[in-house]
Amino acid sequence: MHKVLIIDDEPAIREVLKIFLEEQGFNVSTAADGEEALAIFHAECPRVVFLDLLLPERTGRDILREIREYFPDTIVIVITGFSEDEISSIIGPLPVQGVLRKPFRLEHVRRDILPKIA
Repeated sequence: MHKVLIIDDEPAIREVLKIFLEEQGFNVSTAADGEEALAIFHAECPRVVFLDLLLPERTGRDILREIREYFPDTIVIVITGFSEDEISSIIGPLPVQGVLRKPFRLEHVRRDILPKIA
């Protein structure tokens, strides 16, 4: 199954998503900040990234821009509590394949996100 990188500064979100995705057969790595995320991303080249927009060190937009520049086919799912308008103003024209709104339920991940990353 695909490699997945979860980038979020909230340990509980990283852990819940990691356990859930590993149960679905994914190979999952996690990062708590932008610098750690980019190091893991370039070392492992995951096919799927779950990306929080508010991170220490580097913003989610910075990370998304770098992913799109070097690995444009990576599936990116934004993790956020922001509205659609706020997301659009933060990421601009950079494409993402989905949004996982905080707080989320794993049923939402199963129903709406898994089909996009499988």
